[in-house]
Amino acid sequence: MSISLISIFSFIHYIVMVSSLLGSFQLSPQVSECLSLDLGLLSFIRHSIVRHQHGEFGEVYGPELESCCGAYVFGGRFHSVFEYEVCTSPLHGQLLLIVSPSARDTTFISFLGELF
Repeated sequence: MSISLISIFSFIHYIVMVSSLLGSFQLSPQVSECLSLDLGLLSFIRHSIVRHQHGEFGEVYGPELESCCGAYVFGGRFHSVFEYEVCTSPLHGQLLLIVSPSARDTTFISFLGELF
């Protein structure tokens, strides 16, 4: 149990450090609940945020990808989708959606199809 608390606190510390530079992050209720199911989800979210902030869009293709690229470059709303691929996890195959609005003040993190 203490390992999971340490991991959660380190993730919160990461969010606070990054949010001071890049705005804040908001996790959906379902993502927040799933953090206790799989500690690997923490590092996956952290890695996905970094990829998203560097303009990598994951499972976004075609015209939607072109739209996200343009929005990333010119300051519009863009999103990324990353698949959680840990085979031993009950969350295997879940698609994580990361959305940055044009203001870049808050980044939203949820599972694809989940409503905030």
